[in-house]
Amino acid sequence: MSPRDREETEVRRMLAGPHPPVPPDLAVRATARGRRLLARRRLLRRTGRLLALLALAALLVWAMHQPWLPPPVRITPPVEGW
Repeated sequence: MSPRDREETEVRRMLAGPHPPVPPDLAVRATARGRRLLARRRLLRRTGRLLALLALAALLVWAMHQPWLPPPVRITPPVEGW
């Protein structure tokens, strides 16, 4: 008998045996857990979108100030050669 046949025989024996009792409120608990998971995913998605929007707004505000340009000269250079 090959190892695969032994595994198949063992699985068939386990499936043919007595099945454990299922709690009567299993469907209710599964539904409640699914709703909690969906609500959590929805909250995480909304939070991520809000953070991305805030990051984009901060980038736009930063870019509007044009930090890559040198600061404007506050005084005029001395006039020479008159």
